[in-house]
Amino acid sequence: MILLLNPRATRPKNRRFPLSLLTLGAALPPHATWEILDGNLPDADLFEETARRVLARADTDDPVTLVGMTVMPGPQLVSAVPLARRLKERFPGVPIVWGGYFPSLYPNPVLRAPYVDFLVRGQGERTLVELLDVLAGRRHPATVAGLGWKEGGEARVNPERPWEGPDAFPALPWNRIDIETYLQPTAFGKRNGVYQASIGCLYTCNFCGVIAALGSLQKFESPARTEANLRHLVERHGMDAVHFYDNNFFLKEPHAEELAARMTPLGLRWWCEARIDAMLRFSDRTWEALRRSGLTMAYFGAESGSDETLKKMSKNLTTDQTLALAEKTRRFGIVPEFSFMFGDPDDPEGDVETTLAFVEKLAAVNPDMKLITYFYTPTPQRRGTYGNVDPLSSTPATLEEWTTPEWTGWMTHEDPLVPWLPRKLKERVEDFARTLKGGLVPSDSQAYGHLRPPA
Repeated sequence: MILLLNPRATRPKNRRFPLSLLTLGAALPPHATWEILDGNLPDADLFEETARRVLARADTDDPVTLVGMTVMPGPQLVSAVPLARRLKERFPGVPIVWGGYFPSLYPNPVLRAPYVDFLVRGQGERTLVELLDVLAGRRHPATVAGLGWKEGGEARVNPERPWEGPDAFPALPWNRIDIETYLQPTAFGKRNGVYQASIGCLYTCNFCGVIAALGSLQKFESPARTEANLRHLVERHGMDAVHFYDNNFFLKEPHAEELAARMTPLGLRWWCEARIDAMLRFSDRTWEALRRSGLTMAYFGAESGSDETLKKMSKNLTTDQTLALAEKTRRFGIVPEFSFMFGDPDDPEGDVETTLAFVEKLAAVNPDMKLITYFYTPTPQRRGTYGNVDPLSSTPATLEEWTTPEWTGWMTHEDPLVPWLPRKLKERVEDFARTLKGGLVPSDSQAYGHLRPPA
């Protein structure tokens, strides 16, 4: 028996399908037994639930042989560390493996922890299957691409494996979770779900944890497969709205047109993340098709009110393009969420004032826009598509330090304690966000628990 754990990352009312664990479970061999345990569910006690299953199966023909944990930076890491520690203390013979953004970005502190036995970097489906062979003694861990392991007390991290697109793996086994408990009301609908139709991002923004963890690469599933999954949730479970958690939902216009055509009959209202420049390349016909398909709100990384700063970020975007996008969304009745990263280290005060002035200009173009604010924190970047993460000299060496409030704020971009951002500048941004248009209410994506790509 394999237990796949989703440590708490959000409040129960913001819980969402554990898509990554469903994907992993679907890829396991047919003879493997597995179960998902979700710490985001109401009244969940992940330690007790895991311990109960380990004890119940201890003297059976199918004992628990592996506990897998998906770990994002920020709140989920804060939950995962004490959980893994307690499980290892209680069941020292049960291997624990971490996967997800945090171990992909920072493998060394994970492997230093005595309560984590293995980690998976990058795409994990094939690596997890091959790890089962390692545990069964059928192969050496050094032969498993994407695996982090320990040898003689020393950390070893193998090269990652080339990516495969979602279509290379089996369909999601929706029957493995209680779908009803995850369909929660939001401003979009009474039964809002989530979905992800691609992995990665093709762009190269140098502050982004997605690029640092996965490289500049993106693989999409076919629109037909996306439609089949959404149709199942609509027709069998009454889902009426969906948030797409793709890091970049649109790339090529024909793909967007086909998605819109397939989604229109489903009657969903939906949200996604998108690139400003990519959507500006779409024709008015495609914009209208997306509107008819239910696209209600889209999240755009505008990031700065300065073209110079955008160049430094490798954003490959201009402020004029952001203004043009604001006008386009207004014309088609799609609400834009614009995120901005305040506090360029070279001139934080000037950057804050320039960007706030630009936001006012943007709001004049589209009064319905929503403002999402973050503070600039750097993320170590890769050398090459499948290269190593280039570590920052100042990042913590242990998981315990990573879970302190100071580093949690750094990971979420929300309140980083960095020397170039004094409290008065943060307050300036916060006050502006509160008073813009008489008080800006948090956008629906924030209320739903949407997370910025990790620091």
